[in-house]
Amino acid sequence: MEETYSTTTYERLLISQLRWKKRILKLLDKGKQKVSFVLIPNNEKALFQVEISLGMLVFLSALSAALIGLSLVFLVYFSFFFQHNLSLEKRTETQLTSFLFYDLLSQDLTESVQDLEHATEDLNQLAWDQIPEKEMITQDYLLKEEFEKDETQLDSNLNLYKNVVTTYKEFGVRLGNLVPNFQNAIDYLSMRESIFYSMPRGRPLKPGVGVVTSTFGYRSDPFGILPVGEYHSGIDFAAGEGTPIYATGPGVIGDVDAAAGGLGRSVRINHENGFFTLYGHCSQVLVAPGDKVKRGDKIALVGQTGKATGAHIHYEVRIGLDAPLDPEEFINLD
Repeated sequence: MEETYSTTTYERLLISQLRWKKRILKLLDKGKQKVSFVLIPNNEKALFQVEISLGMLVFLSALSAALIGLSLVFLVYFSFFFQHNLSLEKRTETQLTSFLFYDLLSQDLTESVQDLEHATEDLNQLAWDQIPEKEMITQDYLLKEEFEKDETQLDSNLNLYKNVVTTYKEFGVRLGNLVPNFQNAIDYLSMRESIFYSMPRGRPLKPGVGVVTSTFGYRSDPFGILPVGEYHSGIDFAAGEGTPIYATGPGVIGDVDAAAGGLGRSVRINHENGFFTLYGHCSQVLVAPGDKVKRGDKIALVGQTGKATGAHIHYEVRIGLDAPLDPEEFINLD
């Protein structure tokens, strides 16, 4: 009678493990086998041979197939199943339009700032006849903003964007209001400059020439006729006869009096803004009515015509029909 032998579960598992191990080792041995690829060039050069293991070839083939399959899946999905987020696209277009608008606004602000810088230089030129080195508007006087690297302060880019846009709009409005106000100041200073340079300034004689012999206001009568004195409406400069007399401001020659009494031979120059000046007791007048003169042009020569006790020039400054002004105030403008 034959004896039967039954295997236990452990033995069956051990036998199965050995079989799989044998199969795996067999596959590994096959994977180590080399596969050669021969590349045949068109010219007569030597053949180029590439060797690769069978296992590596299988791995690369599987990887290529997986990538091709994944690509096909994405292609089908985006071609037939993917739906665009229309609200997101609309919001993106709106933001893009807004950014373009503020980009144009930044260009306008840049040009306005440049215009203000040039106007500031002109303002300095008017005020001080020179331009200080960046003493009015420089980057040293501007607030320097430094961002901290604390991410909790930048939780929302959208809120940051809104804050920047709001501040930018306010800055644009303030700068837009500043430009006309600044321009009004420039126009006002320019007008004042025009008035100043059109006014009579300085002495009717060259610097250092002539001596003041009679000032503006009440004085005793130089001829001794009036015991209470008289009102002198100008300043007298004594100088040698024939000394040149110069216009103290730009203007047009008005009256030229050649009479022997009063101021004798005299010249009147009409200036802008109602000013006019008188030059009396001249020995000779070198201009004619209607002539245009500049400040410093020679208009007459010192003499003693009219009511005079010696060679001198009587100089007056007036505005319209008002009482004469003290010429000393205008002489000292320079």
